[in-house]
Amino acid sequence: MAHSVALSWIASLDTVAGYNVYRGTNPPGGEGATHINAALITGLTYTDTAVFAGENVDYVVTAVSSVGVESVHSNEVSATIPIFPPTGLLAVAS
Repeated sequence: MAHSVALSWIASLDTVAGYNVYRGTNPPGGEGATHINAALITGLTYTDTAVFAGENVDYVVTAVSSVGVESVHSNEVSATIPIFPPTGLLAVAS
């Protein structure tokens, strides 16, 4: 089953060209953080569809100016991706 995490944030107080999203299994500001959007995000939402069952993932967002200067990281949020149990279990007694 495919999993996803929907992210949303409040716009920067400054005029920006867009936003970048970073994902990590350690604190995203530290080692192991990965920039996950292919192009600047011009809206205020992003859906990460590259997560797997059982993962604990952390996210931060940065604002990017029109000349490419990136802000410090936003607050960090975390998500735990569920592991769905099997279904359709049957027992036949004889």
